[in-house]
Amino acid sequence: MGWTRVATALLCTALVTTNTRAAGNAVPPADDASPPPARVQNDEVFTIVYPRATESATDPRDEYPLGLLRLALDKVGARYTIRPSATVMEQARAAVALQQGTEVTLLWNGMSAKLERELRPIRIPLFRGVLGYRLFIINKAAQAKFSAVRTLDDLRRLTAGQALGWPDVDILQAAGLPVEAFRYDLLFRLVGLHRIDYFPRGANEIFAEVAQRTPDVPDLAVENDLVLVYPFDSFFYTSKANEALAAAIERGLLKAYEDGSFLKYFNDSPYIRQMLTEAHLEGRRRIEIPNPLLSPETAALPDRFWYGKDGR
Repeated sequence: MGWTRVATALLCTALVTTNTRAAGNAVPPADDASPPPARVQNDEVFTIVYPRATESATDPRDEYPLGLLRLALDKVGARYTIRPSATVMEQARAAVALQQGTEVTLLWNGMSAKLERELRPIRIPLFRGVLGYRLFIINKAAQAKFSAVRTLDDLRRLTAGQALGWPDVDILQAAGLPVEAFRYDLLFRLVGLHRIDYFPRGANEIFAEVAQRTPDVPDLAVENDLVLVYPFDSFFYTSKANEALAAAIERGLLKAYEDGSFLKYFNDSPYIRQMLTEAHLEGRRRIEIPNPLLSPETAALPDRFWYGKDGR
């Protein structure tokens, strides 16, 4: 499902390479009055192995989270190496391997109460919640119908499509939105045939998907006026046994928030900038719904971690 990885290979973040490296290069601290970060107190070198998504040794989709990981570990003076797993791993298999302490030592995946019970989550949203901003794939002839939507009740008169087994089905249904579930590949044709009214997709993935599918379904378009928002994003996860790594990443990410380097990394990322430019989220009518699948701890995260809730 589209939650498990940021599913578009856009521009590469200049701060990152996916080659293995040790972290002797500490990021210079910001010139502010905040106290210095807690430093890693021993000579341990963290061996970080993350799930390989493709046969290639590098995957542009990994560059943003890997850059953020390096930023966090450099903030606390950690020493580390980073490399992808030896074989391609689906996220479900990677989560099991991480829990068992085999093959991988870290992954990033969607917020999930189940994963948060089984693994050690670092509860700081990597993409500041923009993965929960859902735009709609529609038949371009239906734009006027969506332009008339002003409220959640208006949207309830239309039928969404989602892929079989995706948690989005439960989230939309809990908000009273009619949903029909089909195989992922069928959904684009069903929109083109007006069998369903819209297919909600993450702002990070929708433009690439429409571009890929319009040769076969030329009537597809990204709806112009609306954004459906619910709390969702990705976390870093380690195994519960690897508390030292989890704590170092957590301290580093918090320090990056305190000194402004997290927001700078987010705002300067070519991937994020292109996504926000294409989506023009600020100009859309916003319809918010809850996410009943969040754990209580994730639901209680402060506003400063969420794009648009803290004024930035």
